[in-house]
Amino acid sequence: MADSGLRDLGTIVPGRHLAEPDARPFNAPPPASRRIEPETASSSQTIFAADRSDGTDALGLAAPLGLLAELAAHKRTETPLTIGLFGPSGSGKSFALTKLIQSIEDLSRAATPETPYLGEILMLRIDATDLAGNPATALAGALHASLARTYPAVAAEAARAARDPCAAASEALERLDVSRRTLEAEKRALEETSVRRARLAEATLYETTGSQADAYAAANRTRIKSLLSRLGITGDPLMAFKNMIGTVAGTDGVARRTSFARRAFFAFKGQTKLVATAILLFLAGVGLRVAFDQQAAWLAWLRATESSVPFANWFEAHMDWLLGLREIIFLGAALALGVTIWRGAQLLRLVFRGADLLQADLDVRRRELDDLFAFQARRVEALAAEVNIHSRRAAEAERRAGDVHAGSFALAEPAPFAIDTATEQARTFAAAVGGSGQTSTNKRGGAPRRIVFAIDHLDGLAASRGREILVQARSLFKQGFVVLIAADPAQLAAAAGETTQGLDKWIQVPFQLGEFMSCANYTALAGQILGAQENAEPQSCDASTSVLDQPLSAAEAQLLAGLAPLAGSSARALKRFVNLYRLARAQDQVHKGALAFMLALDAGGTPSEISAVNDALSRPNLEVDLDLHHCGARIAEALAAAQSAQGKVSVNAARRAAAAARLFSF
Repeated sequence: MADSGLRDLGTIVPGRHLAEPDARPFNAPPPASRRIEPETASSSQTIFAADRSDGTDALGLAAPLGLLAELAAHKRTETPLTIGLFGPSGSGKSFALTKLIQSIEDLSRAATPETPYLGEILMLRIDATDLAGNPATALAGALHASLARTYPAVAAEAARAARDPCAAASEALERLDVSRRTLEAEKRALEETSVRRARLAEATLYETTGSQADAYAAANRTRIKSLLSRLGITGDPLMAFKNMIGTVAGTDGVARRTSFARRAFFAFKGQTKLVATAILLFLAGVGLRVAFDQQAAWLAWLRATESSVPFANWFEAHMDWLLGLREIIFLGAALALGVTIWRGAQLLRLVFRGADLLQADLDVRRRELDDLFAFQARRVEALAAEVNIHSRRAAEAERRAGDVHAGSFALAEPAPFAIDTATEQARTFAAAVGGSGQTSTNKRGGAPRRIVFAIDHLDGLAASRGREILVQARSLFKQGFVVLIAADPAQLAAAAGETTQGLDKWIQVPFQLGEFMSCANYTALAGQILGAQENAEPQSCDASTSVLDQPLSAAEAQLLAGLAPLAGSSARALKRFVNLYRLARAQDQVHKGALAFMLALDAGGTPSEISAVNDALSRPNLEVDLDLHHCGARIAEALAAAQSAQGKVSVNAARRAAAAARLFSF
């Protein structure tokens, strides 16, 4: 079919003028001698407007995009559905796509079980220029990435459905084995850390070179060796010293240190000898004092024997020597006791200092080991949970693989030709995702009820690449999907060497953004860019009703049935005619009969019929009734059916209907 369409009707429905006819020309720069006083501008006012896909709607896109949003979010909209935002480069397709996505999100957020809209809609927008490689796998990968963030369980289940069951079972078992080995290794590491904690003091004291206690013992080796030898301790003096440090540092409380202090004074061999010597000398001194005090008695006893009289006389003459000897003996006892105390104090000072240094090392290493132990314990706990998850997944994968074997499919001969498994897996994944939201067991929040997949900048690619992405998107996204396309239809059609009318295989609802912009109020847009107009407050979304719920009247049903012969050049064309009429009828001040006639003409009219209607609409008298008898019997009968159902159609009403129909035309 030639691409004459209804687009030529735009020549007789002019849009608004871009400027006044008597607009003043742009002035040349003033002479340099003239002084210009700059006007004060607001500090928040933009001095250069960027080409952005967001911002305030100054062209009145809210109404038509709101209608498309209702269609995309409505519970009774059958999927798959593809909506195309069409227009040439620079017509605002990305901006309109952003506003359409926002409108769908607003309806979804405001939806309740009583409203006509779905509340669990997943929105996904991608830039076509970011898609690399196979379009099917790239689109499915973008879908998986978005699902993994919002519905991870759905993403995982769909990914499993897209895999080969036997390969998935093998990989699941392998992951289970790896996780079990990792868990066992972490358990062994945890046990080793526990053993290290238990013998931390021993390891630090005897096995750690460079510890503070080891360095202190090495620095005082000579003193320690000399002191321990005097104390009667044999063997390696450093080892004996470290044993003492371990005894003191490994115990808590003052009582144990007191116990070691008693040992330092009384338990060692050298100390025992000195203490015994001091005691004997003290007893000897006491005995001499008693002898001096009782000299009369024992001297008399000596004189009782004649042979002992000289000795008694000598002792009596030198009795003061006993007192001197007694003082010497007491001095010796005190000296022995002092040496004992000095040795014990030296030992305590060395041992207590070494114990303090060892305790400082233990505090640091104990904190490190405690942190390591806690980390490994958490790691073991996490790995145990991971093993349980992998175990369940492996069992589920084995069950799926078993079901495949039960059907004897796995025993069949492999296909003798190459199969694009990646594309097939992408389609299976998308089908599983779309089906997850349609099941009766789906609960609120468990899976998206509908997925809106928006693709922007298709016309930024080569025509063939853009066409390939469009075809793959339509092939991938079936039940549960609404696809939004922003593109230049002429570029997509040129890739296949056909007219834009051929895009109806892939796109069910076209919206001619370029046609809408041709009649837009660009004065308002210029005022917004310059900051002369305040941005309008966004209207709140009313999700309680939908204009699409308005039922078709009996007259409208008669109208569509009467126009079916004109619109029904094919089953697809007839279905598109009915669907687009349901959308376009929501516009105000449009004659429904004329609108249906123009849509039917666009769907099934021949180039000659469309050209004849164009000529009829070019008549200068707008209020006369539209006369199409010269356009052929089929056109005349269709117009008669429209007038029979909805009343007479004037030329002016037909022009407005043609303008409305062009918005939803290819």
